[in-house]
Amino acid sequence: MALIAILNACKDARYRTMLRLCYGCGLRLSEVLAVRVADIDSERKLLRIEQAKGAQDRLVPLSPTLLEDLRAYWRLYRPSAWLFAGRGGKPLCPRTLQRVFDQAKRRAGVAKVGSIHGLRHAYATHQLAAGLRVERRNR
Repeated sequence: MALIAILNACKDARYRTMLRLCYGCGLRLSEVLAVRVADIDSERKLLRIEQAKGAQDRLVPLSPTLLEDLRAYWRLYRPSAWLFAGRGGKPLCPRTLQRVFDQAKRRAGVAKVGSIHGLRHAYATHQLAAGLRVERRNR
């Protein structure tokens, strides 16, 4: 499967965790970059997304596997405010993660045109295939 190949082709643990979070929660690129450590509710296995598209907050379930990935990431990098901080402790630049995704696609031999937003679509498709209801809001 192309998705698994892309994730496996991303050798940097930090960026691979970011891409897994994009796919595992169906997040937009901007939402992944805006996640703070405090947004993770490990007890309830939820991720709080603040001020998403339409300036709405939402809670997204975290799978046990993804939650363990996030814990391992935290133990390795010990972020304090932003989960994925860039230089100077500020959120990472969106172009950085998009570039990493494009490089992983090339390494995985995936030639299909598409951006990191495709992970969000893959999430929705896989949720529907599993018989789960995916809420779609008016844009």
